Amino acid sequence: MSKRNWLALVASASAISLTLLGVSAAAGASAVKTKTQWQAAIAQVPAPGTGCYNASYPKLQWHAVKCVTAPKWRLAPSTVGNGVDYSAKVSGTISTATGTFKSVSSNISEKGQVDDQGPKVANAFSLQLNTEFFSGSPACSGSSDPSGCMAWQQFVYAYDEGGLIFMQYWLIDYDATCPAGWTTYTVDSTTDCYTNSEAAGVTHLTAKNLASVQVTGSAATGGNDELSLALGTGKATLVTGPDSMVDLAPNWNTTEWGVFGDAGGGEAYFGSANTLEAQTALKGTSPAAPKCVKEGFTGETNNLKLASTPALGSEPSPTMASRQTDGSAGTASCAVKA
Repeated sequence: MSKRNWLALVASASAISLTLLGVSAAAGASAVKTKTQWQAAIAQVPAPGTGCYNASYPKLQWHAVKCVTAPKWRLAPSTVGNGVDYSAKVSGTISTATGTFKSVSSNISEKGQVDDQGPKVANAFSLQLNTEFFSGSPACSGSSDPSGCMAWQQFVYAYDEGGLIFMQYWLIDYDATCPAGWTTYTVDSTTDCYTNSEAAGVTHLTAKNLASVQVTGSAATGGNDELSLALGTGKATLVTGPDSMVDLAPNWNTTEWGVFGDAGGGEAYFGSANTLEAQTALKGTSPAAPKCVKEGFTGETNNLKLASTPALGSEPSPTMASRQTDGSAGTASCAVKA
């Protein structure tokens, strides 16, 4: 693609995002007045190509940065039946999912183990946008039973290495020698395989950052999947990976979003009197409100309880919300809105 065509594409994407924010597209990028508006808009600007990128308020433009290697730590799938969480499910397919937190306690704090090992340290947690387990991925073709093999993709922020974002891919019940470049994970005589995209470094998040963080994952058939993390401070980071790793785009219909232990099946331990509400906003083939399903996919956890969730107000896209607390929880519920 020529430089001129690329600049036109960025300008078009920026104009679309500004229109979604209720800002006149004709006003241009300068119409993004606040960091909150910028945070929503930058997630709509596609990456210039493959690799890793940073952006800073107020510019709606990604700048290439050096990628790093993600650790081989696993953010393991949950044992069937043990995934205690709410996930958002749509009738068609999902192209983009954005995770945020609302109603975050002002005094929120957290400690956790790094990769489920050693002492608990402050702010050791992961943020995960997880897809459902799905069959039919071409990546399962080398499995001992391709029809029984399931693929899974995670969009992850991890505490490790000063803070990283990357995508982790899984082949569950592969039960054969893993493909080259994939790591073998065996449990209960079942062989799974996992590998990572390239990773981009980010500043370590604190529990208080949960009130302003925005994590967006997207999938494009025949193109790249993208993961971006944007903070209310006006900083954002993006990493890409080929959708062909597990062919997520034509299969993605369910999303789990939340804050969990750092890796290895670990737990995030929040302090007393802590409450937050995880919200998942979706774009895809259907404009209808998602279904709320009581199902989770990650093996990492936190110590909060699912709580009664108030109804949502007006939302710009189909959204699901789930409140979590270590206080009085009431009857666990979630809320959805088209």
